[in-house]
Amino acid sequence: MPALVALGRRWQIGSDDFVFPGFVDVLIRVSWVMAGCIIYWKEDDKLSCEGGHLIRLYLVGNFVVLLSIIFANIALVQNSMIGNMYETDARKNVVPCLYLRLMLTIPEIVWNGFGTYWVYSNTIICDQAPETLLLIKILTVSSWVLVFIMLCVMGVAFDPLGGKAHSFEDMDYERFQSSVLHGNSHTKLWERRCKFIMCSCVGIDETHRRAFRDIGKIVGYLFEDVDLVPSDLAAGLVLLNLKNNGALNSLQRTSQGQGTPVANSPKTKNFLEESSYEFETDRWHSPAVVAQDSSDYGKIPSVVALDSKNQQSHLNPIEGDNCCFCNTAALKLTTGVKDVDLLYASFENKVFQTPFFIALDHGERFIVVAIRGTMSLRDAITDLSAEAKPLDFPGIPAGCKAHHGMLLAAKNTFEKINELGTLQRAANNYPTYTVVVTGHSLGAGTAALLSLMLRSTYPNLRCFAYSPPGCLVTEEAANFCESFVTSVIVGDDIVPRLSVPSFEKFKNDLIRAIKESKTPKYRILVGGCWYLLMGGVPNLAYQENGGAGEDGRDSTPLHDSSQDQPNYHTYVSLAEVSHQMQRESVTRCRMFVPGKIMHVTERPIFESRPDLRGDGPRYEHRWASREEFSDIKVTPKMMHDHYPDNVYAALDDIASASSRSTFYSVI
Repeated sequence: MPALVALGRRWQIGSDDFVFPGFVDVLIRVSWVMAGCIIYWKEDDKLSCEGGHLIRLYLVGNFVVLLSIIFANIALVQNSMIGNMYETDARKNVVPCLYLRLMLTIPEIVWNGFGTYWVYSNTIICDQAPETLLLIKILTVSSWVLVFIMLCVMGVAFDPLGGKAHSFEDMDYERFQSSVLHGNSHTKLWERRCKFIMCSCVGIDETHRRAFRDIGKIVGYLFEDVDLVPSDLAAGLVLLNLKNNGALNSLQRTSQGQGTPVANSPKTKNFLEESSYEFETDRWHSPAVVAQDSSDYGKIPSVVALDSKNQQSHLNPIEGDNCCFCNTAALKLTTGVKDVDLLYASFENKVFQTPFFIALDHGERFIVVAIRGTMSLRDAITDLSAEAKPLDFPGIPAGCKAHHGMLLAAKNTFEKINELGTLQRAANNYPTYTVVVTGHSLGAGTAALLSLMLRSTYPNLRCFAYSPPGCLVTEEAANFCESFVTSVIVGDDIVPRLSVPSFEKFKNDLIRAIKESKTPKYRILVGGCWYLLMGGVPNLAYQENGGAGEDGRDSTPLHDSSQDQPNYHTYVSLAEVSHQMQRESVTRCRMFVPGKIMHVTERPIFESRPDLRGDGPRYEHRWASREEFSDIKVTPKMMHDHYPDNVYAALDDIASASSRSTFYSVI
C-alpha cells in the first residue's frame, strides 16, 4: 500500500507483495539447480552419444540462467521485506529489482525454447543417459508452466484504470452529461466486471443491465478513493480481527459474572417456540439441512418417486419445480408440511424474484409465507442492488426507503400473492389464524418488506426475519415495523451489520489499522494464518491512534483536500459536485435491520470451552438496539453465524432450555 507503479502504470499489487512469490520461486529454482548438478555429475561420462554436447550446453546454460534468476529473486524478496505497508520509500529498490527479474525472463524463454526443440525434435539421441533426457524434459515443461503462471499473475494484477489519472480533467459538455447519466470510469469498470462474472450464468436483459449499473455504482463509489491492493485487505482483516478479539476479551473479563436472569415467563417461552418453528419453515432451501440426519437419506428417494409417478398428486399449484418435483419433495421432508397444507410453492428464481411457499400450520394456527434466502448468482445480484429507494406503499410513513433489490423482490412476491388469491382465501377460511411471514438472509429482508405491504390487509400479521441484511430500511421504517417484525441475529453475523455506510466506516477502520501497524505485511499474514490455525497471539507492533484524531477517526484524508475549491461555472466542477452528491446519496444513507431485534449469543464459557455441551444452555438471548449492529465486526465466526443450520441450532437450544431452566443474559 499504495499500489505498485511500474511500466508506466499502477498495478493491483504492492511493493511488499513479492516476499512469498519470490521465496517460492527461489525454492523451485534451487531444486532445479540441485537436480541438474546431481544428474550431470552422475551421467557426465555417458554424454559421448549423438547430441551429447547439446545436453552439456543446455545444462550449463540453464545453470547460469537459474543462478541469475535466484539472485534476482533474493534481491527482490529482501527489498520487499523492508518496512511496514505504508513505508513505500524504504522499498524504492523493489521496482529496479522487478525490472531485472522480468528481463531475465527473456533469456529463460529463449534458452527453454532451445531445450524444448533439442529434446522433442530428436536432435539429441542419447539412450545411454535416459535420466538426463528425462530431467531436461521435466525442466522445459516446468519452465513453460512457470512462465504461464507469471503471465496469469500479471493479468490478475493488471489494473484497467492504472494508466489513467482519476480526475475530471478535460471535461466538456458531452463528458459531463455522460458522467452524470452513466457514472465515471470506476462505476463502468465494476459494471463490466459484474457482466463478465455473471452474464454467462444468468443471461442478460434490461433488468440485468439495470442491476449491473446499480451494483457498479455502489462498488465504484466504495472503492474509488482507496489505494489498496488485495493483500492489503487480507492483512487489514487480520489486524482488525486481532484488535476486535482483544477488545472482546477485555469486555468479557469485565462482564463475567454480571449476567441478569431473564424471567422464564410464558411469553418468553411462546416467542421462542414460535420463532423456532418459523425458522424451521425457512430451512427448506438448504440442501445441507435436508441431509443433516443420515436417516433422511433413505426417505428422500421414496418421496421423490411418489411425486415422479404421479405429478397430479399435488392438491395445490406448484410452479418452477423440475419434472420429478424434487424441490417440493425436499420442502415437504424438511418442514414436515402435508400436501393438503402446502397451499402454494414457487421455485421460480430470477433477478428480483425469489422462491417462496404458502402453507398452513394447524398446530400453531398460522398461515405461513416463507421466502428462500440466497442460493444462486441471481440472488446475489438482488443482494448487491443495495441502493436505497423510496418505500411508497399505503400505510407506510412518507420518506421511508428500502434496499432496492429486496424491495423489487418483495413487490414481485406481493403481486404474485395478490394474483393467486391463495393467501386471502386461506385467511377467509381460517379467520382465527395468524399470517406469519418469515425468511432467512435475502428471504428475511424480502419477508420484512413484504410484511409492510401486507400489513394493511392483514392487521394481525407477524414477521420473523432471521439474519436480515443491515442495509434493509431507513430508521423511520425500522421503527414503524417494530410492533409486528422481529429480527433474530446470532452472534457476530456479518450480514445484519453490512450496509453501505457501515462498509464505508469499516473501510476507514481497516485503513487506520494498517497505518497503526508497524509490522511488515508478510509477518502479519504469516502471524494471522498461524493465529487462525493454531491459536495464540501474534507479535505485531502497533502505534496506537496513528493517523487518528481525537474522535478516533482517521485524520488523513483519502482525497487530497489541498486543492482549490471548485469553480462552479466550469464543467469540471459541475461534474465533481454532481459525482460527490451522487456518491454521498449512496454512502451516507443510513440503513438498519427492521423491527425489534433479538440478539442470540454464545455464552462466554462455551466460547472458551466448547466441550461443555451438556452444561446448561449454550446460547443466551436479549433484546438489542439497532445501533449495536452499525459496525462490521471481523471475527472467525462472522460468516459461520449466518448459516441457517447454525441459526436454527441456536434457537433450538434456547427454546429447549426455556422449558427446563432460567435464561441468563449479559444485559
